[in-house]
Amino acid sequence: GTTKTYQIPISHLDYRFIEKCTDVKYLEKILTILRSGEEGWYPELTLFCEKRIEHLDPRSRALRKDKPAATAADFTAEEWETINGELMSWLTEMNEDNKKSQLLRTDTLYEKQNNLPPIRCSSSCLPSNQKENLQSKQRNKKNTPRDYSEWDKFDVEKECSKIDDGHEENNSKARLFTRPSQPIIKKEIDTTGLTNKEKIFIATREKEKGNEAFAIGDYVEAVTYYTRSISVMPTAAAYNNKAQAEIKLQDWDSALQDCEKVLEMEPGNVKALIRRASVHNQLQNYQTAIEDLKEVLCVEPENTIAKKNLLEIEKKLNGLKPESETEGKGKRIQIQDIEDSEGDEERGENREEHERSRGEKNHEDEVNGYVRSDRKSESPEVRIRGSPGAGAQPGDAAAAAAAAAAGCGACGSASLPSTAAKLRSEGNELFKNGQFGEAALKYSEAIEYVTGREQSPEDLSILYSNRAACHLKEGNCSDCIQDCNRALELQPFALKPLLRRAMANESLEQYRQAYVDYKTVLQIDSSIQAANDSANRITKTLIDQDGPNWREKLPPIPAVPVAAQLHMWDGGDTTSENKPGSEEAEEKFKALKSEGNDFVKMGKYEEAVDKYSECLKLNTEECTVYTNRALCYLKLCKYEEAKQDCDHVLQKEDSNIKAFYRRALAFKGVQDYQASIDDFNRVLLIDPYVVEAKMELEEVTQLLIHDSSPAAGGQQKQRKKISIQEVTESDEEEERPFATSDDAVTDHVPSKEAVQKSELKTSEKLRISEPSNAYDFGQIMNAVRASQDIAACADLLTITDPEKLPVLLSNKLEGEIFLILIQSLKYYIVEKDPGLVYQHLFYLSKAERFKVVLALLSRNDKQQVQQLFSNLLSENQNQQYSLEDLQSLKKVYEL
Repeated sequence: GTTKTYQIPISHLDYRFIEKCTDVKYLEKILTILRSGEEGWYPELTLFCEKRIEHLDPRSRALRKDKPAATAADFTAEEWETINGELMSWLTEMNEDNKKSQLLRTDTLYEKQNNLPPIRCSSSCLPSNQKENLQSKQRNKKNTPRDYSEWDKFDVEKECSKIDDGHEENNSKARLFTRPSQPIIKKEIDTTGLTNKEKIFIATREKEKGNEAFAIGDYVEAVTYYTRSISVMPTAAAYNNKAQAEIKLQDWDSALQDCEKVLEMEPGNVKALIRRASVHNQLQNYQTAIEDLKEVLCVEPENTIAKKNLLEIEKKLNGLKPESETEGKGKRIQIQDIEDSEGDEERGENREEHERSRGEKNHEDEVNGYVRSDRKSESPEVRIRGSPGAGAQPGDAAAAAAAAAAGCGACGSASLPSTAAKLRSEGNELFKNGQFGEAALKYSEAIEYVTGREQSPEDLSILYSNRAACHLKEGNCSDCIQDCNRALELQPFALKPLLRRAMANESLEQYRQAYVDYKTVLQIDSSIQAANDSANRITKTLIDQDGPNWREKLPPIPAVPVAAQLHMWDGGDTTSENKPGSEEAEEKFKALKSEGNDFVKMGKYEEAVDKYSECLKLNTEECTVYTNRALCYLKLCKYEEAKQDCDHVLQKEDSNIKAFYRRALAFKGVQDYQASIDDFNRVLLIDPYVVEAKMELEEVTQLLIHDSSPAAGGQQKQRKKISIQEVTESDEEEERPFATSDDAVTDHVPSKEAVQKSELKTSEKLRISEPSNAYDFGQIMNAVRASQDIAACADLLTITDPEKLPVLLSNKLEGEIFLILIQSLKYYIVEKDPGLVYQHLFYLSKAERFKVVLALLSRNDKQQVQQLFSNLLSENQNQQYSLEDLQSLKKVYEL
């Protein structure tokens, strides 16, 4: 037979079986049955089972016993006296506190006797005349039945009218005694006899009620509760909140008084100052409001609300000044330039940011928030002085302004027909309000009206660009790309259509075309940081997607004519005399830098140094040239020169990761290991995922340890140098830890070579033995993960039976371990034994948490798995699996 609990055979409740059994969980079940007594009480057998479990697993939960509560017998006499004394003293204090509160209540009871409500009884609430009527009705309650003859005299209508009159009388009485639906809340609370703690509690509770009322928009009730809180205990927070609610109710005088009370209690209270400034603003006391806001900004310089309110009030104050003071002499013309309108549209996307800014940006300074510059304009209305050319702005608006100043009748770069201009203006307003669909319809109507008429292609291009912005906001990327293409056909190399098309292509994951557009934008204006960041981001995606030869798959990047390129200027137009020289120097600089990069690829570092030195004669501000030359010096073992170049870069850019890395290598070359370690640590502080820096840091640390030991000299001579080959692909560098978009020479190592170098650079190789259980396997994998030794993981998989992999992994499969397994199979095993790789992949899919890990993989991680399967497909000369098996396994991996 078997036991009721756990269904264990009765024969297993035996000394011999328990002595031979090694399964702790099973023994725990047997112990539970023995302790329960369901099969009888066997104290000796129970004790024997406990000892057996203790021998196998001393920390078993079944051996734990409940500890009874401590009693006086568990303590010494002194300890018990101490505990008892503390308890008695606590009880005495509590009793004294209770007596004090009772005394306070009894002392104030006589003061409140006059205000006590009457004692309720059955008839005390009714007036005297109602009492008499009630008693008479009770006396006349017994009525004799009517005689049959009286029924002949019964008037039905009269009796019905009496009944109706009685109902009306009852209804009127009911109306008199009905209570109001919402009782009036008293604004003061009687605090007589309350302790200080009780007052604090009541005041806090009333303030919280006010906060709840404020949150739902019931500002009148909020003011009432804040007043009740203040009547119990006046606090700055309650006054502050009450002032805010009164501002919502536009009760300016009361709000001002409350703010004054807060500032009396807490001088310099930021909230009170901001709210008092808001009240003064509404009362048109602008100067006082400005003083309050400036005081806030002295305390909190980054307070955005204060900045925003200060700008608004200053604008109002400037608007009150006479026009003659602000404008002087000159003409006021309306410039209908769509780029300014676009600026207004884009500012409508984020009004808070627009209100914080001190001026509206020029049309060339805003492209969906991507272009950053300090140039300002007074768009859409530009005030132009009478002298020709004075105050002219760059671009089409500047040309229009200059023409207007010279007396021309033009009103912009090229004036649209009035109907089209009106439609465009309406579209701008709709865009500003976030109504992108309606704005697109207005721009479409304007385009239809303009099409077929003699009109400037620039104006039509701007309309298409505006409509593209609407499509982009709505997520309609394909229509956005079409409109940008039309705009660029009419006005080639226009900045905004290029940027919008790039963003749309990126949203559609058409990364190659997006990369080309971003690079074209950077040719036009290299100061657009966001375009630079986007290009770097897409570069990383393209490397993961297409591999090291990703540039070969790109469409050709168009060469931007010099006339279309924008240059930075200091407040005015660039003169025609200095343009050709600067353009020529820039072209020469690029050519020399490109030649230097080519020499680096060919390994001619001396010639590359010469070219980079010539570049620096033309432009000493280009940090990438210094870092490139530093790399060449490192290759030539000129460590001092490399260090000087890196120092020069770090003086300008104190977080340049390449300069730190190469200076660390230079310090390593001159055997200044401590300085080298410091620089490598700085690299890892900036980017903790730089594998090359981690490896170099380990090596330099070992060198420092050996150098400080007594036999350092002999060991240093015997140490073997391992050269690291640094390669580059073209002038534009992939986004690596030590790369920027302009730097041509990289420290990028191809993935497989990097893995092999990591094997060389590890100070000591992991010893791999066949794991016998999941614990041993987990320990080895933890060591592999800590050292990132992919080769050791490959050795482990080579000696491990694939069928045991799910058991060995147990429930410890994580994303990082999964990737290490994939990389070791990809780089070390697939070429030698594709069949083993297939077996490992097959059984890896059977492991616990496989689906969870697979769902959490990033796109780049999945691409690595895809590449491994591609390698298996190319190596499909093995009889262990067929093409159909491989395809079905790919589906399991969701590829």
